[in-house]
Amino acid sequence: MSHAAIPLTDDFLHALSCLDVRDLCANAAVSISWNALACHDMLWLELCRRLWSTKAGCFHLTPARLMKLQSKGHSWKEQYKKHLEDGSRNCLTMQELTTLVWDFTFRLHPQARASTSFRFDMSGHVCGHPNGLTYSWRLSDDGRRVELGQFPQARVIRRADWGWAIANSNIVCCSLEDEDLTGEGSEGASVLHPELFGLDQLGPSLQLVHMLMRLQRPPVG
Repeated sequence: MSHAAIPLTDDFLHALSCLDVRDLCANAAVSISWNALACHDMLWLELCRRLWSTKAGCFHLTPARLMKLQSKGHSWKEQYKKHLEDGSRNCLTMQELTTLVWDFTFRLHPQARASTSFRFDMSGHVCGHPNGLTYSWRLSDDGRRVELGQFPQARVIRRADWGWAIANSNIVCCSLEDEDLTGEGSEGASVLHPELFGLDQLGPSLQLVHMLMRLQRPPVG
């Protein structure tokens, strides 16, 4: 059985790039010609660019990152699949934990960025605490929890933008991007990631404390 070749044009590739990835994969099963089009590298480059633009800044396809990924020799379809799989990973590695810088926010004061230089040092102690505290930390073997000295154990959370958060009943720490470290990013974690600060994330006692604090605030207007 012969399959007529489908003319490959920039406009046609652009039209295909507008498809949902599931629809694109379904079209790939239509024929050999459609499969070849659906696997075209430039098409998947655009799909990668679009997906990664919705994620944390370190995933954006800057010229430098484009060159770095191209040097790996993988197709853009493989890169898309690889990043999608990694984006669903919810266990933190020791290297990630110790190399990232964290935005430290107290739950009782979610609008205030308490520290933007909090780190889990390789020495096994934290540094950059807003109150100058230092205490030991330990990442669990499965990478899903972090022990924080005498404080409540924190759980590891993979954010929707593929960044990381470490949170317990007292604090929320969010991994920072380069623009945050240079002072260009002014919005705190509670603005960028409000889902981490909902009352459903707290225990019953802290939920009550938050409710009482709201009652104490003077009415606006």
